[in-house]
Amino acid sequence: MNVLSKASSRRISRLVPALVCLSMFGTGCSQQKLPSRQEVDRQALAAESLHMARLYARWQQEVQAQGKGDRKNGDGRQMPIDLSDDAQYSFVKNRLEAAGNTPENSPQLFRRLEKARKDKKTGTPGSATREALLHSTTTDESSEGSRCGHLLPLTDVATTDASVARFQASGLVTCFNGSDYSYADVTAFATNPERTQFRVLDTQSLEEYAGAVLETPPVDLSLTVGTGEELFVDSMAVAFDESTGEAHLSYTAAESSIVALGARDYNTLSITHPRELTGKHYQDNPIRTCLERGFLSGFLDCDYTSGHKDPVTGVFTPFAKPFTGIAAVDPEASKPPMGEWISAQGQYWEPVGGYDISHLYVVMSGEYLVSLPPYCTVDTLTSDVNVVLMERGGKCTAGTAPGSSVLKGGIPFQTPFFDTSTPLLLHVPFNGVADFGKDCLDPFQNARLMLRATVKATCTNPINNRVTTYTRSRFQDIVNIDWRNACLAEGTQVTTADGKTVPVEQVKLGDKLLTNGKGVALTVTAVSRGGEHKPLVKLKDEHGGEVMVTETHPMVTAKRGVVQARELKVGEALLTRTGTATLVGVERVPFSGQVFNFALGTPEELASVAPEARTLYANGYLVGDSHMQATLEKQRTPDARELLTRLNGAWHEDFRRYQARR
Repeated sequence: MNVLSKASSRRISRLVPALVCLSMFGTGCSQQKLPSRQEVDRQALAAESLHMARLYARWQQEVQAQGKGDRKNGDGRQMPIDLSDDAQYSFVKNRLEAAGNTPENSPQLFRRLEKARKDKKTGTPGSATREALLHSTTTDESSEGSRCGHLLPLTDVATTDASVARFQASGLVTCFNGSDYSYADVTAFATNPERTQFRVLDTQSLEEYAGAVLETPPVDLSLTVGTGEELFVDSMAVAFDESTGEAHLSYTAAESSIVALGARDYNTLSITHPRELTGKHYQDNPIRTCLERGFLSGFLDCDYTSGHKDPVTGVFTPFAKPFTGIAAVDPEASKPPMGEWISAQGQYWEPVGGYDISHLYVVMSGEYLVSLPPYCTVDTLTSDVNVVLMERGGKCTAGTAPGSSVLKGGIPFQTPFFDTSTPLLLHVPFNGVADFGKDCLDPFQNARLMLRATVKATCTNPINNRVTTYTRSRFQDIVNIDWRNACLAEGTQVTTADGKTVPVEQVKLGDKLLTNGKGVALTVTAVSRGGEHKPLVKLKDEHGGEVMVTETHPMVTAKRGVVQARELKVGEALLTRTGTATLVGVERVPFSGQVFNFALGTPEELASVAPEARTLYANGYLVGDSHMQATLEKQRTPDARELLTRLNGAWHEDFRRYQARR
């Protein structure tokens, strides 16, 4: 494996189990003897973590009180680190040095820390919004928050021993379009309810150069139940990028009561939707939402689609305007892999506030089920939902669901209710749409949906009236989820096997389309149709030829091979049915009509042709089919051999020394 794609993980040797007595109010614990220098180091690191935990608690209170959301303050969990504060600066440096980074072996890293401290700017991307970073044509100059996301997946693990609670936690940082350097760690502590004592349990750290998504190996924890301690986990993330000038430093934390998850205890997120409905016969098939268009016949690839539900008849029509909501496919009625897309009865969702064609949505239904001790009252029920773009990097956070009890997040909770069992069993059903807004709109491949639900309760012992707090948090990971859009404008002429041309809207399943100048033809196995709210790319060549396609549609160039339409420039030569044609015009034009696309090739046909043969002629231009579009989107991420060339020269020395110490 290339060294660039295999970052090393290591446990922080100085953070070994140690009890550190520190007071929230400035008084400490008595010492029986003078501590050694090593103990002082451990105590200093734990003391800094405790200080950061106090800052984080106050910051969260401010976020909640001011109603701030993801645009300015992460998702209410990702606290920007202020390097102008000496205590926070010391925390960052000591964490990095404990992980093996020093000014000698990581000179650029520490130079960038000093610059960020001097500039007093961390956690923000300057003038570029996340949407601008995703879409080069965006001109919005307002600053909406960091291009980097920082997450802390913490979940409990089932066990058959009711006296032991098991947990796993990891630190994750990801930046849109990657970063030159990224670092994340995760450290677990056992603490008392008053947060005056921290006992370090375990820690992991990870760093990477020219990467997109970095996640530490998990810490695996086994804690004795009934000790009166609680679990507190924190994570620090660092990312630097020379092209944007961003210095991202953030801190996040999670906590849990120490409870064994077993046969008589529940802490689960049961997900009914989203799930894979149509593609069980495809290898590694994603859960797919087709937001504006998708295959309605043939080899179906849409588990969920946008469309219009008639208020009188209740009939849902996929991809029909005006869009009102999203429906799930009925896999039995649709009979995949070949069939007609038919919506499932009763599985339809409308976004709160109406459907916005420019937003990315995910439907969600299921139940959060959690056990609580007797005599408890629920104080808060919170959640957060993130889409992590595993290949391109970055994350998108769902907005608040109005009318729900969600503090900030995307799980559309409904009214909770209790079972009368002992211990109490809290049921929190959810059913609705998570809205990821406008900053995550490309047809992403290989995304990861990360959900977390947290309940906090106050419990009162009726015998001695002792009041205690109770916290449970559940993390759920849904991998391999994506959204699809890429098509040709209606009216575009495609060439059939016999050399004739027909408009795309007349192509049917079973038709054969010409794929190259050698007379090879492939069968249409699926037809996609729908709309496109973004401008199309209009191409015009020196001979007067024109075509309009969506920005991600594959176009075959004479020199660069297959590229997405949005990458084309004036002067570039495209392959056509008669040879080559040089572009004299590339512009974005609004379009309100329908767009179409096709999947080409039966299994028998594809067995005898190369993958690059899945092409067709559109207005005479050689373009790719839907499968080529999906492949191209994945290939946009450079392989490991290219990463070093992407790494800014300022980081080369750090990288060489990183290799040496590994």
